[in-house]
Amino acid sequence: MAARTCRMELRMTKDEYDVLKEKAGRAGLSLSAFVRKAVAGKEIAESPPADVPMLIREVRRVGFNINQILRAINGKGFLDEPELRRALEMNRSLELLISNSYGASWR
Repeated sequence: MAARTCRMELRMTKDEYDVLKEKAGRAGLSLSAFVRKAVAGKEIAESPPADVPMLIREVRRVGFNINQILRAINGKGFLDEPELRRALEMNRSLELLISNSYGASWR
């Protein structure tokens, strides 16, 4: 990370400051980080609700379990392998949908 040696003073109205604080808070960033991202022209997305990362972890866990079951039964032929593969693909699609809905900055 580059050393930040330049300091800047910025004056704004109370309303402008409140809007800046609110937007930075919704993005999960400090005021400085929010302003630096805005100046750099980077996309600033709201941080996801706290339960979304937990939801993605759970979807990944279920997908991992499906994959383990698929490996275990692959040679035994007890279950319908194509159906299980479709379930795994649906799980991965759901994981991607959730991830893409909230951006990549928090993964």
